[in-house]
Amino acid sequence: MVETPDPLWDPDLPGDTELERLGALLGTYRHVPRAGIAWPRPRPSRVRRRRVALAAAAALAACVAGVAAWVPWRLQWSEHRQWAIEASAETLPRTWNVGQTLATSASQSTTVRIARIGRMEVMPGTRIRLSDTRTGHHRLELLEGRVRARVWAPPGHFGIAAGDGETVDLGCAFEITRNPRGEGSIHVTSGWVMHRVGGQETLVPAGTILDFDDARSGIPLAITASAGFGDAVARLDRAMSEGQRPSGIEAMVARQAAASDRFTLLTLLTRYPALASGPIYPRLAAMFGEPAPDPAHRDAWRHGSVHAMNRWWEQIPRPPKAWWLNWRDALG
Repeated sequence: MVETPDPLWDPDLPGDTELERLGALLGTYRHVPRAGIAWPRPRPSRVRRRRVALAAAAALAACVAGVAAWVPWRLQWSEHRQWAIEASAETLPRTWNVGQTLATSASQSTTVRIARIGRMEVMPGTRIRLSDTRTGHHRLELLEGRVRARVWAPPGHFGIAAGDGETVDLGCAFEITRNPRGEGSIHVTSGWVMHRVGGQETLVPAGTILDFDDARSGIPLAITASAGFGDAVARLDRAMSEGQRPSGIEAMVARQAAASDRFTLLTLLTRYPALASGPIYPRLAAMFGEPAPDPAHRDAWRHGSVHAMNRWWEQIPRPPKAWWLNWRDALG
């Protein structure tokens, strides 16, 4: 770097005679653009653009290959392999074996890794047994208490039994409670679960709560459902299961149902097709945008036609076949 002024670096400084002569000769070749003309930004060459595109494609291919390798690894699990427990209390174990019961005191809670497919929070005062674990099949039995699970795996990989019933994950996050009498509830916060007991299967979507006991499951209710509506649905469900049909409660359910209760009414009519002859059917038809009940459809439903039922069920967002779309559950 030149520290003293030099006309070679600063054209405003006077130079010697020879330098001025050379500057005058070369100055005729200098280009001075007209005022107001901006120099255009040079465009990247075709070769440069091709290299950038190839680099981006290579990076994308590497990501896809990485995910393709990671997903099978996440789902694979050796039979009867231990689960890890993130225990904070010294009295709790660090691993969990098949056949063992994990019990937390009234002041304890812990987190369990569900193989590689998710995590489960075990709340205070809970007893839960690890029944089986292997690739594609992880099962627990909730004896009493409360757990909260978040799973990212194909439907059916994870399930929690409670008495004679079982809650099967369809790719979701949910909370399940059970008291010593065998009564409990399921609250789904993401995706779907299937609750089945005694040959009866009930779909439970995100944003709903399902009550159950050792013998049967109730009807899913939206978390926004009014107390009066929920009570009327429970009374009607119980009466219908006992072979009774109180018309006054039917009318109450239809009258108090809000737009957000559509899934509840649909489940109720599916479980008890005979209710299609009452006031609940036209209320549900209006929720599906039908200006007037279709007599043929109504009669077919009343006689248990699966085709008639599917006409409305197909308008309900169903558990995704592409379970991996709930990718946020993998981060839980």
